Amino acid sequence: MEERAIIKKALKKGILQIFSATFFNKIIQFGIMMFLTRVLEKSLYGKLSYAQTILNIFLVLDGLGMASSSLQYGSMQKMEDKKLSYFKYSVKIGSIFNALIALAIIIYTRFFVLPVKGSTEILFYFALIPIMTIFFNEIQMLLRAEFKNTQYSILTVVNTALYFIGNVTLGKYFSIKGIVAGRYIAYIVSIVVGIYMIRNQLKKFRIIKYPETGEKKDFLKYSIVTCFTNATSQLLIMLDSFFVGLLIPNSSVVASYTVSAVIPTNLTFIPIAIMTFVYPYFARHWNDKKWIKDQYSIFIKYLFILNMAITLVLVIFAPYIVEIVFTKQYSDAVTNFRILSIGYFIAGTFKIPAGNTLASMKFVKANFYNSAITGVIYIILNVVLISKFGSIGASISTVLIYGLSSIMFSVYIRKVLK
Repeated sequence: MEERAIIKKALKKGILQIFSATFFNKIIQFGIMMFLTRVLEKSLYGKLSYAQTILNIFLVLDGLGMASSSLQYGSMQKMEDKKLSYFKYSVKIGSIFNALIALAIIIYTRFFVLPVKGSTEILFYFALIPIMTIFFNEIQMLLRAEFKNTQYSILTVVNTALYFIGNVTLGKYFSIKGIVAGRYIAYIVSIVVGIYMIRNQLKKFRIIKYPETGEKKDFLKYSIVTCFTNATSQLLIMLDSFFVGLLIPNSSVVASYTVSAVIPTNLTFIPIAIMTFVYPYFARHWNDKKWIKDQYSIFIKYLFILNMAITLVLVIFAPYIVEIVFTKQYSDAVTNFRILSIGYFIAGTFKIPAGNTLASMKFVKANFYNSAITGVIYIILNVVLISKFGSIGASISTVLIYGLSSIMFSVYIRKVLK
């Protein structure tokens, strides 16, 4: 009875909107992937995907973690002025830091060449994306901190829909340059829509003061630790593609491996969507261990059942899924697809919920140590296994690290919630 009551309450509070928006987002991303694998030749798609991987590596330090801190500290505050104070400070520091990231990308592409030939120029085109992401992410975090789940969901859908339209229309006629332009347009329009959504809060910006010195230090400490923790976690997702391109500099192999990871990686939207909804509530109850323990147990129980069913479908029907979604030219991605599907089950059931729960309780150092340890091991595994087994080694490395990270998280969170 209690579990049913919790589910009904979640439905009323907006979890369906968030889940629907996230689901729509992933469907559109699949649509973009299907479109690109059909419009671009395999080698050109490999160059684009590798450039995007390197861009995402630069973005692991996105905003120095300011957006995550905005969500945590904004959710903890009941007074709007205090929320806006943290938001204002976060935008200032985050935008300065991302401007430096953009400059770093420009310098890198002027003096260095990526191992996959042709991807360096594409990365240069993406150089100003970090300027876009910080403002878009901050607006989203403010909406979440104020529990405006419907508006958050609408903004997410707007951004994804615009990105899809840009890829299909501009990509079809202008190839890579059109795809890049479509991404910029999607961000710019989405930011304008987001500004309109928070226009009332922005009117107060002139009179809102920055947090006190002690509050700034606490905020920055949480932000920096969270930033490096998230960076390491995101690298776990991206380093496999990076090392495949580095150790096997063949754009077709990179393309096939990228394709094999698309569905298993993006299906993590299921636990992420749930945590997106509950995170502000967890942050509000950050020091109530009993409350968190009860809710966390319910999430793990249902995620285990759901993710097990999804994984079985992916593993059994892998050949059909790959050929239907990405065409027969990517049939060599089936084995990697199956291995990474198992990785999805582990990450989606244990790693993601545990990491987010610990972050909401301000145990960010535990997340950082977990990410740092598994990150070092992951690099070693990638180099060794890719050299020995090719792209299959990258998939095996990913699954092994998800398993190790989940075990470490499970042990620590049990200790914390006793």
